[in-house]
Amino acid sequence: MAWKRQTKEEHMRMRRRRRRQLIGGILSVLIVVGAVTLVGALGRNVAKLFDNTKEKESYQKLLAPLVMLDPVPFDSLETADQNMLLQTAIWETIYNEDISKYDRDELGTLILPTVDIDKNAALLFGKGYKLQHASFNASGMDFVYNEETKSYLIPVTGTTGSYTPQVEHIRSSVKEKRVTVGYLAPPMGFSMDGATDNTKPVKYYDFIFTRQDDGYYLSAMKESEKKAEGQTTAVSSSAPNQGDIAGEIMQKAEAAASANSAASSTPAA
Repeated sequence: MAWKRQTKEEHMRMRRRRRRQLIGGILSVLIVVGAVTLVGALGRNVAKLFDNTKEKESYQKLLAPLVMLDPVPFDSLETADQNMLLQTAIWETIYNEDISKYDRDELGTLILPTVDIDKNAALLFGKGYKLQHASFNASGMDFVYNEETKSYLIPVTGTTGSYTPQVEHIRSSVKEKRVTVGYLAPPMGFSMDGATDNTKPVKYYDFIFTRQDDGYYLSAMKESEKKAEGQTTAVSSSAPNQGDIAGEIMQKAEAAASANSAASSTPAA
């Protein structure tokens, strides 16, 4: 009887041991699965942290009108060509607004109100920078300012293309962001296989955005340490003229306005 009782007790201990081993095994599997899930989640979050594609796209859109003008570098907004900054604000407005809402004169020339120009200028230069509105000439184009109506008559000419920005990288600090931009030239011809080659920047500039109360705003434009192959030759041979730029931006704005109008007129399914 004693032998049978001892065997029964050992049997119970073995059952309890197996149960503990089973529970321990399940817990180990759950811990491993949890660790893998946690590492995967951390990896995805880290990837999102370093993926600034949307920020690059945002700066490309914001800088497109300025890059089209191909200005010379400047150390501050005060030392920059003021007509160039004014013209940039005008093209920013045409680029971002639905221009179908604006009036035109008897010749079909666009009438652009300064209130919208100032609004779009603030997106790039900040609220602290004030444009000085007046008529001016840029590369043979007359921008006529009407003091009474607080608006500009926007000239439009034919287009053959202009530079477009490609943001290479963004270096951020508490006080500023340095946005390195590659200039993509318009197609100037065809390669041997018949395809245009305008995929590589012909030059680079750094745009400095300084921290203000509610965000970062353009304060300077610098020569970039990054250089394109044969940059000196490419820059001197492919720079677009101002007349091309006017038609280029107007053409894009007209297309966007037409698309928006068509979308709004399409009945919901």
